[in-house]
Amino acid sequence: MKSKAAAAIAIAVSSDASYQSVTPAVTADASSPLDVRKELENAPLGIFHLRIGLLISLILLSDGYDLYNSAYIVHSVAGPWGLSPSGIGVLLSSGLAGFAAGSTISGFFGDRLGRRKVLLFGCWASGIMSLAIAVLAQDLASYVALRVLMGLALGLLMPIAVTYINEIAPSRASNVFTAWFFSLGWLAGASSAGLVAGWLTPTHGWQSLYYVGSAMLPFALLIHWLLPESPLFLAGRSRWSEVKTLLVKIRPDRAAQYESVKLISTLNDAHRGSGSILLSRGYFAPSVSYWCAGALSLFAAYGLSGWLPTIMLKRGENLSSSFAYGSLLAGMAVAGGLLAGYIADRLGDRRRVVALSYVFGTVAIAILARSHDHATTLAAVAAAGAFVVGSQIVLNNLVASTYPTEVRSTGVGIFLGLARVGAMLGPSVAGLLQQWSGTTDIMFATIGTATLLTAGLVYGAASTSTPESTVQDS
Repeated sequence: MKSKAAAAIAIAVSSDASYQSVTPAVTADASSPLDVRKELENAPLGIFHLRIGLLISLILLSDGYDLYNSAYIVHSVAGPWGLSPSGIGVLLSSGLAGFAAGSTISGFFGDRLGRRKVLLFGCWASGIMSLAIAVLAQDLASYVALRVLMGLALGLLMPIAVTYINEIAPSRASNVFTAWFFSLGWLAGASSAGLVAGWLTPTHGWQSLYYVGSAMLPFALLIHWLLPESPLFLAGRSRWSEVKTLLVKIRPDRAAQYESVKLISTLNDAHRGSGSILLSRGYFAPSVSYWCAGALSLFAAYGLSGWLPTIMLKRGENLSSSFAYGSLLAGMAVAGGLLAGYIADRLGDRRRVVALSYVFGTVAIAILARSHDHATTLAAVAAAGAFVVGSQIVLNNLVASTYPTEVRSTGVGIFLGLARVGAMLGPSVAGLLQQWSGTTDIMFATIGTATLLTAGLVYGAASTSTPESTVQDS
């Protein structure tokens, strides 16, 4: 599996040569300053990009694994903890409450303190909290309290990771590049949670899931050693010597030029992390549209993923099979995210591609609600993973590209924070609807409606252009 993934990444990198042929070369002498943003956008994909992408993947792997694994402990704790369907919903949603808060504040700190510092803190804190849950959680109350704290730590990771990877990826290949490493990381973690649960929990208890999650601690050491600060963040702080060092690694063929040339950056330091920009005249409409779309999208994704193993058990599947459906849902998001990203890069229209993908997701949910045979259920779960969960990858990228660098982390953080409110409500509302109606029909109808509304909001979001900011030179 690893060899296939590595080969696919190599193909993606080698294919970047075709992009380079249409990218005009940038020439400069000592008297002609270079824009850092343009240098990054015109750079060919190389070893530096792959290394950073893999590190971001490692961060997101822990994120995806920890966020989904609560769905796989329900069968173990529902009886001993005396949980009703609504109580199960609270258990499933507890981490997302902290995640929403963590995502919202992450951008504020990321735009002020730097991407690297916030990512490192989130890695260390999430690993410690995973270990704490395994050791200390004894009932619903203690689990929820620890899970909220863990969600707060995890919430710091994804907004900054999405921001970071968008700031180093060449714009002509940003969707595919982001989709690859998002898939390798977050979705691999999400899909592996079900596999680990099926393998370990029958013999070692549900706590084994969280002991595995605490492996983030040694990973944090590796990330601390290898992950540099974002070059665009450094440029915004006029840390030009560090910027030049990174540019030499990104574009070694231009190392001689970087030694003598001046660098400029069209970033406005006065607006760094200012949330008011998100509601200013140029950004108000897309901000509100994407906030609502994100909340509805994750309401559907987490409502479905949180209850899917339990629903499959009720339909007669055994424990291993029900967990496998959860892994299939998350795993097929890889294919959906890559497909949507590839098409969006070729067409140059992420908004319409994402909207259409959510329409397909609505159809998949409708089929899943009415399916009664194994083959149809399998196909519907796979399609739901590709078009409901997978679309979120390109939606995240779309939001990140909407805002200028000096507020990008704040914009993505607030977007994901509000989206996580929808994620938090998804499992809880799904549980209440089942408890109230006695069936899953209304639950599936609600999730399908949320997915269709997401498509409409994304399609109708007004486009905006990034205003020019002040210039800083070295």
